[in-house]
This record gives sequence, structure tokens and C-alpha cells, in this order.
Amino acid sequence: MQALRVHDFDSGPCLDALPVPLPGPREVRVRVQANGVSFFDLLIARGAYQWRPALPFVVGSEFAGVVDALGAGAGDALAIGDRVCGATSIGAWAQQLCVPVTALHAVATAASIEEAAVLNTPYGTALYALRERGHLQPGETVLVLGATGSVGHAAVQLARALGARVIGAATGAAKCQATREAGADEVVDVADADWKDQVKALAGPRGVDVVLDPVGGAAMDTAFRTLGWGGRHLVVGFASGQIGSLRGNLSIVKGASLIGVDLRQFREREPEAARQLMRDVAALHRDGRIHPRIAARFAMSQHAEAFALAQDRRTVGRVLLLP
Repeated sequence: MQALRVHDFDSGPCLDALPVPLPGPREVRVRVQANGVSFFDLLIARGAYQWRPALPFVVGSEFAGVVDALGAGAGDALAIGDRVCGATSIGAWAQQLCVPVTALHAVATAASIEEAAVLNTPYGTALYALRERGHLQPGETVLVLGATGSVGHAAVQLARALGARVIGAATGAAKCQATREAGADEVVDVADADWKDQVKALAGPRGVDVVLDPVGGAAMDTAFRTLGWGGRHLVVGFASGQIGSLRGNLSIVKGASLIGVDLRQFREREPEAARQLMRDVAALHRDGRIHPRIAARFAMSQHAEAFALAQDRRTVGRVLLLP
């Protein structure tokens, strides 16, 4: 089979021929039909994430496909031919991969396998952030930074599904329009010098209750200042390439919290809670309340073009690899 493997952190992934893996006990093998290309994957591939896998390794975290082999004890949960999706830290960008039964979720017959491939990481991250870490309540106001990025787009839809009012922040007319189409109640263009004042005016005297921040950089300080009393600023990532910083007195003045969000550790430390979270994501997708947006599709042999497109952050929607 073919897989994209990282041999060193300077050269990027290579398309390698590898043996077809065999599932172990309570594992299944999935014939992959679609992979998502996430910012997390790009960081891992160049050794820029806080955790570095041992070299060489098959990169990729998001996948969907069909079960094509069962390990011992796996047949009571899944059958050959079942449509499934899942996420791993690494190993997904391959034509076939073996994963524990517990890492998979069923994909409904009528659901898009391509959409299913990009549910786990962005929608899992956004729901974990908003519901479990931010304790978002119906009627609260959420500011979503990077609203057309993978996590931001998911957060706009999920915050609406949770009954919140959503202010989406994006850059440029096209991305602002895409944010409206995703369901944001209000949209601000962060290219405007006064975008903080615009958010404050839209939020009203109570201020923003929750900031979802996958961007970092200078936007972190600006967004934190829009929070009202008791607000929660959720740090998801640093897509800007810069780690943001805050003056500590701001949290005192606002009685506000800065909260870290790490879906990978949540899966490792609280596996059953993480599985329930993904069941909830799958149910929302099945009910038509969330809709991943696909920007482009590439064959695995075109991985360099796929990575470049995902890296430049000008796309609206997800980039897919089709093994």
C-alpha cells in the first residue's frame, strides 16, 4: 500500500510503499477513502508541534473509509464493509490503517464520506472547547476568531447549535461572506483597525461571554479585551504562527479566564468522555445541523500541492487527500 511518511522534519512527507498492516486484538483495518489535511498535521510533519513522533512515521490524523479486516474480538462492534470515520495523532495518510475499535465512529449510509473524514478534529476540538472547557450556555455571546478556518468554521456552527449568539471574525469580504453563510449572527472584518470596537458594540453592555481563539498572535490580546465579566477565552491554537500574550491584570479586571484546549490529551486522559463527545458530533452531522465545507480534493500523489494550499490559509473550507 502507499502512505505518506516523514523521514526527517526538513524534507516533508514522502510517498512510500509499505506492507499492508494486520489488525491486532480489538483492532480493525480501514480502507481509507478520504483524509483531511489539518493545520495540526502540517505542524507535526515539520516537527513544529509540542509533541514530536519518533522518525520515520506516517503522518495524518483524520480519515474515513470502509472496514476491510477485523482483529480478534472486534467483530462484536463492527463488520467488514461498515463505513467509519476516526482520528489518530499520526498514521492516517495511508491507503489502509489499523486502529482500535474504540477510535472509530459509524458513518450513516446517506452521509458524505468526505465530510465524515473532516468531522473528528475540527468539530471535536470546537465542541470540546465550547461545551466542556468553555461551559457555553444558551443565550451567551461567542466571538469566533479565524471563523473560516477548520476549527473556526466548526465553532460557528456548533455555537449556534448550542443556542449561543455568534460573532464571527474573518479577514476580507470573501471570508466574511463565508462566515455569514456558516451561520454567524454577526461578522467583523479583522482587517478593520476598529474591529475590537465593532465587537464590543455588537456584544452590548454585557460583553462577549466566550472567545474561541485558534489564531493567537496579536488577536489574542484584542479579543480578550472584548470579554465581559466572568468571560472565558479558549486557546485552541496559533494559526497566525505567533503565540499570543496577555497582560495578567486584564484577567483580574474582567474576572476572566484563559483556558487551554487540547483534544489530543482529552482523548488520551478521558477516553470515554471523548468517545461520547464524538458520538454527539456524529449525531449533529446526521441531523444536518453541522456541515463541513470542502475546498479542494487531491490525490495522494499530489500531496505537495495539497499541503501548500492548506498552509497558505487563503482557502475557505477543508483540503482533502483521496487515497
